[in-house]
This record gives sequence, C-alpha cells and structure tokens, in this order.
Amino acid sequence: MVYEVVHPLGRRARQRKARAALPRSLDGLTIGELSNYKFDSEFTFEAIEIALRKRYPGIKFVSHKEFGDTYGTRESDVIRTLPDKLKRFQCDAVISATAG
Repeated sequence: MVYEVVHPLGRRARQRKARAALPRSLDGLTIGELSNYKFDSEFTFEAIEIALRKRYPGIKFVSHKEFGDTYGTRESDVIRTLPDKLKRFQCDAVISATAG
C-alpha cells in the first residue's frame, strides 16, 4: 500500500536576497539600539556598550531612546519611522531583541 501526503500549506517558495557585507570590525561604526523597554533595557544596553567599547574604542552608539519603543501602542509608528531615523543618525548596524 502507498500513501501520498499533501502538506496543507503548500511548498515554500525560496526568496533569495543579497546580504550586506559584514564589517571586518565594529571600530568606528555607529550602532543603533532598538528596545521594547522590557528586561531592564537601561542596564542591558549599558553593559553591552561597556563591553564593546573595551574591544572597539572608536565605536559609537545611538540610544534606544532616540528611536522609541519597538513594542506596544506606538509600535507601528516607531517601525514606520525607523529607516529615516537610522539614516539620520548614520547607523551602520543595530542591536535589537536584547534580554535580561
């Protein structure tokens, strides 16, 4: 006896996108901090900044306060304005989804 199985969601279509080249170093880069204001964001970002500044003295940070809460009642507004703010603050990369 042979059974045929059909997945109810169908086949996944692969979408390949070009990835940005990773920097060789974070030294001299500007890092934006995105937060959902959970898990003691102030402490977490302070600890991350201290650790990264020891390793990359020329690194710069843009505080999560500049971007707003990425979760909650104004989440859609914050996400909608994110590309413009990242450009304005000249962010090369972001740190997001931190946990305590």
